[in-house]
Amino acid sequence: MAQIHPFRAIRYNPAVVGDLQKVVAPPYDVISPEQQTLLHLQSPYNAVHLDFNKESDPYAAAAQTFQTWLSRQVVQQDPEAAFYCYSQEYTLKDGEQQRRTGIFTALRLEEFEFGMIRPHERTFEPAKKDRLALLRACQAHLSSIFCLYAGSAGSAGSNWSLEQTLQKELAQPAAVDIQDDAGVTHRLWPITNPDAIADLRARLADETLIIADGHHRYETALQYCREQASEVDANGSNDSTSATGEEPFRYVLAYLTNAQDVGLTILPTHRLIQQARLPSRTGLQAVLKRDFRLARYALTQRDAFLDALAAPEQNGRYGQERRIGCVLTGAEHYWLLSFNDRVTHGLPASEAMRGLDVTVLHDVIFQRFLGLPPEVQKETVSYTSDGNEALRLVAEGQSQAAFLLRSTTFEQIKRVCEGGETMPQKSTYFYPKLLTGLVFYHLGKE
Repeated sequence: MAQIHPFRAIRYNPAVVGDLQKVVAPPYDVISPEQQTLLHLQSPYNAVHLDFNKESDPYAAAAQTFQTWLSRQVVQQDPEAAFYCYSQEYTLKDGEQQRRTGIFTALRLEEFEFGMIRPHERTFEPAKKDRLALLRACQAHLSSIFCLYAGSAGSAGSNWSLEQTLQKELAQPAAVDIQDDAGVTHRLWPITNPDAIADLRARLADETLIIADGHHRYETALQYCREQASEVDANGSNDSTSATGEEPFRYVLAYLTNAQDVGLTILPTHRLIQQARLPSRTGLQAVLKRDFRLARYALTQRDAFLDALAAPEQNGRYGQERRIGCVLTGAEHYWLLSFNDRVTHGLPASEAMRGLDVTVLHDVIFQRFLGLPPEVQKETVSYTSDGNEALRLVAEGQSQAAFLLRSTTFEQIKRVCEGGETMPQKSTYFYPKLLTGLVFYHLGKE
């Protein structure tokens, strides 16, 4: 059972910070060093000062900054506990307009083994150590994890949407209404109506949640919860104090949205290779031809190449034919690598994992053909969700090669999660990203 609770969010005070657009920021893990600098300069109150403090002890400095903001009312705690409805309106590259709606909530932490909250991507220790140090110092969840509920089963049901429960609230002007640099409109409504809160809790109670973004933050929150629970329990055994089981540290700031929402967009995450020993173009072509059907596109056919990559799968002789795009620096053409399930024969992976293009890329192309084991991939592979950017970086010689993927679908994610497995890092890119700075969840202030 997914347990969600309203909470008294810490939010920016417009009377002090002015334009809210200048103080919010993208999630920490998608901010480039250049963007960090710009956000630091944009406002002394930008949320990036918490995620990326430039002091020698960044965690202590972030905690001091947060406490200073609280004492000077740069940020304030809402007077009532609430869910926070969050709407994002955006335009896709093809001009199609979309809207995704969800809620910010305090989500009770659960160990993955219980199956109520499921990860879909692998995590890495350095990132978790960084986030844990920040959480310990600030005692606050500064950014939200992003979770999906199936929306086709359980108490929510396939014909229910958040908008149905929140019609009255969403008819009112939003408490926050801003547009970011990418043209995405972000709106926020605090939901304090007891009936609406009760309805949301009841409808979402039976839903299994899949973490879309924020795996490192969730595991960090779990570790912090274990630490705090151990301390509370120890104190309780020595005096009259005892754990209530409802302490704020047992919850994490979470955004929940329906996986069936038409506004849920999953973009591909393409791979770029730098500083690796790669075969020659001729040698790589010869190797790839063993398992892949190669189609060539001239560099002047960029749009046709990207369209062919994204086209629906074709039913070939050996089942559905899937595709990966490829270009090498100095090449005079793009390659479209077509393949079917034969290419994954013998891989020590489940059927769900073998059905992922990213598995073929990492386990077959990177490891088998390029000789890049996982530990080397961590050092040589970078990521972008923009196919044109990937091709440009190779053309300019900033990357040795680019491998372009199609989007992973929610059904694929769901099958992997149900099997208790996790995908390689950055197998998905949920768009648009949640803004950091709309709501904070302070663990020391109920």
